[in-house]
Amino acid sequence: MDLLYKLKTGWTALKFIRVALGGLILYSSIDSGHVPGIVLGALFILLSLFTEGVCCADGYCTTPVNKKNSSIPENTDYEELGTK
Repeated sequence: MDLLYKLKTGWTALKFIRVALGGLILYSSIDSGHVPGIVLGALFILLSLFTEGVCCADGYCTTPVNKKNSSIPENTDYEELGTK
């Protein structure tokens, strides 16, 4: 069930490009009868379908929520610099 979820979600422009390039590699390898290219094209398509990309390593696909209340301004001390 997890594989079907990975197929349905995470479709970005980069994933479309990766699947299209894998399809191009696979098609041209089948057309020329190049067996290592067929394996490479199939591997490229499978990896691009079932992975979420480089940015989602270890499940960190989003930025953490800043829980600090930013509506209360902090006191800032300014120091005057010497003028010429």
